[in-house]
Order: sequence, then C-alpha cells, then structure tokens
Amino acid sequence: MEGVQRLVARRVEKMLDVLAAQVARGRAGEEVPTFTLTLHLAQGIRLSGMLLDYLPREAILLASTKEGLLSRGDSVTYVEFSSVIAVSVDSPALLNQVPFLVRATLGRDDLLQYSETLSKGLTEQFWPGEAQLGGKPLRFEVDWVELDTEPGRRALEDAMNAVAHALRLIGREPNGRDSLRRIARVRFSRGRTMAAFLDGDTGQVSIDPAAPVPSVQALRKGLTAG
Repeated sequence: MEGVQRLVARRVEKMLDVLAAQVARGRAGEEVPTFTLTLHLAQGIRLSGMLLDYLPREAILLASTKEGLLSRGDSVTYVEFSSVIAVSVDSPALLNQVPFLVRATLGRDDLLQYSETLSKGLTEQFWPGEAQLGGKPLRFEVDWVELDTEPGRRALEDAMNAVAHALRLIGREPNGRDSLRRIARVRFSRGRTMAAFLDGDTGQVSIDPAAPVPSVQALRKGLTAG
C-alpha cells in the first residue's frame, strides 16, 4: 500500500478528465508521468494500454506500447466510454502527482485536533470513563521543529494513524491494557528515520518525511520495548 494511502475515490469520468489533462501537458512538452490503464468493460472484456486521449463521456484512446514508448508498430484502441465500468491504473503511486486524486494535507491546527481525537478515542476504547473517574487520558504531543511543512505534516498524519493502530493492537493482547497503561503520552518529533520506542512513560516516535512509515507490527514492538 506504500504510496497510495492518500488517494481518494473519484468518479471514472472525473479521473479520466484529470489524467487526460496530464497527457495534454505532456504533449505540450512538460515532464509528466505516463499512465497505463486497464479498462474493464461491461461485456467482461479488459483492454490495457497507455492513455493517449479522452473525449469526456464519449471516447477513450489507448495505445498498446512496449516499455511505455510509442513506436510505428504499436496499435491504438478507440473505446466507447459508455461501455467502461471500472478503470485500473498501473503503478498507482504515480497518481500521487495528480492533486485532484490525492487527499489534501492537513494543516497544523487540523492535525492537533486530529491527534486529540485519536488519543481520546484510544482512552475511551480501553478505559471508558477514564476522565470522569479522575484519570489522565493518553496524550499525543508534537514537536513541530522541522515538521511544519507540507511533507512533514503529511508524514506526521501517516505516523499518527499507524501509531494509533499499533496501540490498539497492544491493547488487545493478553495483558495488553497493562502494557498500554505504561504509556502516558506519545511524542512525535523530527528524526533521521521513522521509528518508535518507549522512554519511561513516553512513546517516542521519530519522523523522517522522506522515509516510509514502518509497519504497524514494528511500531507495536517499539512501543512495548523499554
């Protein structure tokens, strides 16, 4: 799933609109990705090729190519749009370069609110009524140094989601609530890599916007190892 979690669902015709716009920019000399599609037709037929052109809600033009390069020996296929029921995209991580198809990065205030929602949700899941009983809920804290950029905030959101999932896994293990109780707060900060470890009662999570988020199991292990 690496590289595709931020994609959003769009209607087929809208997706083809924006991909065709990318193709048009490429024809004008810009460096844009090449999109190879598989069209799933209502008759059960599948057609694959590089997107060459799209006439909104009418027709799609595909080219069958080798290694993404057009040559005189390649064929082209004209497809009636009305017959298309779904579209698959090869190398879907390329879609991250098309803003319309990618969820917008949350702002700083949005992330602070989101972190509070996640931490409160975890507390209520494993210790309902903790606040009313005078207990201290789990807290998520952020050191914003070098993270208050678009890549930093995007990596922070991904890390928060992965850590929340890891904490839920910890809580569901035998004696997991006792392990979870050891963590009073989770602190996110800029680091040279993406990793997590337990320091006293604080789960330390380092974030490198250029590095992939570790697996949930790796984060779980890090947050239970003192």
